[in-house]
Amino acid sequence: MKGFKGRTLKRDKTRLPARIDCMGQKTAGAVLDLSQHGICLMLYHNIPVGPGDKITVETEEMGLLIGTARWNRPPRIGAELVLTSNNRAKVESYYRMFRDNRQPA
Repeated sequence: MKGFKGRTLKRDKTRLPARIDCMGQKTAGAVLDLSQHGICLMLYHNIPVGPGDKITVETEEMGLLIGTARWNRPPRIGAELVLTSNNRAKVESYYRMFRDNRQPA
């Protein structure tokens, strides 16, 4: 891909249950990995998703995240998160919770 510089931020593996919506088509799924800018999702049921489509992802841990689909290789899709302060705060909060839960008691 011309101009592609590779992934600039490391993604962390997760397995968070999620509800995914793309243009009114909805399915359950899971967040497979996550970074400040991107997310990889597994769809439990195939819905039409194409590059550039707006998607919303809702998890119990982070609430509602908004992104733009970048690739689709069923049953997985990759999306770039919309870099709003709200999305960023939700992801950072998840990382803090994840980090704190890994600390020995």
